[in-house]
Amino acid sequence: MSLDWSTMRATVRDLGVSPSEVLLAGSAPLVAVGALDHAGDLDVVAWGEAWATLASRGTVREGSLGDRVVDLAGGLQVFSGWHGAPAVEVLRRAMTRDGLQVLSLSDVIAYKRTLDRDKDREHLRALARWASEMTDEGSAASGRPPRRLADRTHAGELLAARLSDPDLPRPVVLALPRGGVPVAEPVARALSAELDVLVVRKLGVPANPEYAFGAIGERGVSVVDPRIVSAAGLSHDEVEAVERAERSELDRRRTVYRPGRPELDLRGRTAVVVDDGSATGATARAAIAVARGLGAARIVVAVGACPPDILALLGREADGSVAALTPEPFAAVGQWYQDFAQTSDDEVRRLLGLA
Repeated sequence: MSLDWSTMRATVRDLGVSPSEVLLAGSAPLVAVGALDHAGDLDVVAWGEAWATLASRGTVREGSLGDRVVDLAGGLQVFSGWHGAPAVEVLRRAMTRDGLQVLSLSDVIAYKRTLDRDKDREHLRALARWASEMTDEGSAASGRPPRRLADRTHAGELLAARLSDPDLPRPVVLALPRGGVPVAEPVARALSAELDVLVVRKLGVPANPEYAFGAIGERGVSVVDPRIVSAAGLSHDEVEAVERAERSELDRRRTVYRPGRPELDLRGRTAVVVDDGSATGATARAAIAVARGLGAARIVVAVGACPPDILALLGREADGSVAALTPEPFAAVGQWYQDFAQTSDDEVRRLLGLA
């Protein structure tokens, strides 16, 4: 059986239930966004009156992860939840396509990585190719007009798709607070990885704080570039004064974002460092240096919006780099988001499970 997006939409319409009480899952979201042309079957999550109506049309059985399932004609399976997650939870993260609610890409990726069948691996490769094409839109080389990311969650979904195919042994997703946290949450969910924050502080030249001569991180990690220190004519006392001030701010932020958590230990881990964007690469480069100092076996940088040359630079300093968007010309990260509202401490704490 081959179901394209038009057929899927018609199938849902013919169910005779409210579209507000159903969500398309399985491979349907990949068809909805255009990563696949068709799928062999259709999985639907239903609740409320829709579940009662559809469940009455077949024999309800218990799924392997606690969901109830009913098999209907035409290769349609209806679930009361999705792989152990309640319907209301997956609905909260859903996309909308043509008036239908569709499982988020991060939830699809996590599902397919768990199953790890041949067809699931092929679907993830197709999704990674699709996301790569989305990344290149708006770049000078593409010849297509620039587009913008809807918000930080959208950036995270695209990054999750970019990271769905490569092998990432023992991943830990490290967000750069604050703006990197809502981007990193969908990535961590897709990879079924631990989500934490990497608190770093740039060490800026006093006369030009945006020009970094080094960076500091947890566990006393300090990375200083002596060439920049020399070129800026900084004395030993000046370097120490900047580091003291930034260490105080780093400790404050660590208290806010990592209360009660042990110090980061990245030995033998793949560190996926995530931020909402990188105009100059300075903060991401500082994070790479700190992650190295904390013993990461491999580092992949994932950013929302980034100029192509900066992304390439980050890829050389880390073990890999991906972006959700690489537009040119590039003036600032915020110009490539429709919604770039400031991320609050409360939102960071909620996403980290601290609220």
